[in-house]
Amino acid sequence: MQCLNCYTEFEGNYCPHCGQSASTSRFTTRSVLSSTLEVWGMGTRSIPRTLYHLFTCPGRMIGDYLDGHRMPFFPPIKMLFVLCIFYAVVSSLTGRETSASKEKPFTKELGIVNPDMGKAKEKTVFDYGIGTITLDATFKGFERIVSWFDRHMAVSLISLHFLFTVFTCRVFRHSPIRPRSTLPENFFAQVYISCQLVALSMVYILLFGNKGSAAFYPLPGFVLFALFTWDFKQLFGHSWKKTIWLTALVHLYTFMVLALICCCVVAVLIYALAKADVLPAS
Repeated sequence: MQCLNCYTEFEGNYCPHCGQSASTSRFTTRSVLSSTLEVWGMGTRSIPRTLYHLFTCPGRMIGDYLDGHRMPFFPPIKMLFVLCIFYAVVSSLTGRETSASKEKPFTKELGIVNPDMGKAKEKTVFDYGIGTITLDATFKGFERIVSWFDRHMAVSLISLHFLFTVFTCRVFRHSPIRPRSTLPENFFAQVYISCQLVALSMVYILLFGNKGSAAFYPLPGFVLFALFTWDFKQLFGHSWKKTIWLTALVHLYTFMVLALICCCVVAVLIYALAKADVLPAS
């Protein structure tokens, strides 16, 4: 037959030149519906099937995916983005409060004087040679960053789990089942774990509601730790005792980095307030 894309004549199921399927034909209602369902996690590589394995044998399923058994499972990053869309819909139905809808501005949440009052907001606090940044622009910049991450949950979770990736790769580098696992392998494992947690978070807020107080997942902390431990136990093969200890170590390192980032943000804000002669609220 002749390939409809590059016009190469061939025999078989796929074109040897461009890789297009031999079954490619004109669009029909069935093919359009099938393509649409595949985008949203239905079809052969379905999200429900992948979630079933993440709920029943998460570590083994992730290990199979890393070892090349990938056709039965939905791709992890695409799956996370789709689940975050569903999570946003469920959250809106349960009355979740986002940072964009909060009444208190970012400055009041930090317990400091609102820089919009008086002339302090126009004072220059950063001068980097080719331009300047005022106090008002500094706080509005932080507000935009916080609001952007709040609206883009998938990016926020990928950023968080990238920290887990770095320390998981380091802490579990001598595991019995998966020694010397690479950083990309651990990254995809963390994305699948995030998919598991997002799906369980949707179930949790449907059952118990969601007040919007959690930074990433509304699940209780001990549940999150237990899920990480279960996933790591199956994925890396250590004993339960050692897995609990190593999981705690991964969380400790991650929270230390997050605390360091928060300290740097606070230091920048204090510096900006000091330059503008605005004192913290008493």
